[in-house]
Amino acid sequence: MDINEATARAIAAERAISGLTVRELAARAGIPERSLMRVLQAEREIKVVQVAQLAEAFDIHPHEILERAEVILARAERDRPALDVTVHAFPSRHAGGGTTVAEPRVIAAMEDYDGEDLVAEMESHEEQP
Repeated sequence: MDINEATARAIAAERAISGLTVRELAARAGIPERSLMRVLQAEREIKVVQVAQLAEAFDIHPHEILERAEVILARAERDRPALDVTVHAFPSRHAGGGTTVAEPRVIAAMEDYDGEDLVAEMESHEEQP
């Protein structure tokens, strides 16, 4: 979700609270109904002027819409499922035992591994013929 979609959701929530239909809100805000529909569906970026017009129609301050959008965005980020994988990058080893950083090998390890266990496991596999 981006700030545009979060703003659209904040406007939609405010519209629901106000009890206005999309047609009534469009008329009250002076925004064409089709344009308002695109804004509410996050199909187009909302203009600052439109935020001000909508705020006036809701009888609130424009910053209140943006503050609600920020709360929606933060909640979406917080509720986004986290990956259960940690990525560790280690340099590849040459047969002679030297290391090179030019071509790092990326190892994905599950959370139950810590870095030292993973390094030890990698080294034990590399030493086998």
